[in-house]
Amino acid sequence: MKYIFLIMITLSQLLTASQNLEWLSYKEVFELSEDRLINKPVLVFVGSTNCTFCKKEKEDINKNENFKNFLNNEYIYVYINQEKDFTPVDLYSEMVPAFYILSPKTLKPLVSKPAFGAIPLKNLQIWLEEISDKYKNFNKGR
Repeated sequence: MKYIFLIMITLSQLLTASQNLEWLSYKEVFELSEDRLINKPVLVFVGSTNCTFCKKEKEDINKNENFKNFLNNEYIYVYINQEKDFTPVDLYSEMVPAFYILSPKTLKPLVSKPAFGAIPLKNLQIWLEEISDKYKNFNKGR
């Protein structure tokens, strides 16, 4: 059953190229991680309901086809609304938007410092590409 769920998530994320991204919940990714069904780093976007910059960042992401394709290929992506959703203690942030990169195996941060604030997509993508490349190189020999 969980394999069917994984296939559905993968297909939905691949089909979003010309649509808005389908952000997963932390619970969905946690369940997949427990079963070792994900093999890409997890990008967690932490925001809140009344955050103007969070809304703008999501709009910018959804308008940029290249960035969406990059995310689909390199990351599993999660959105957490701190006011409504379960937020793990190590992902709670006083400042939003915040971007964390998690290990797919442990769901613990892969980088020591998250990215905070409204980040231009070009800069966000450069940061994410660096992390993705390092993650791939680290796991090549495993």
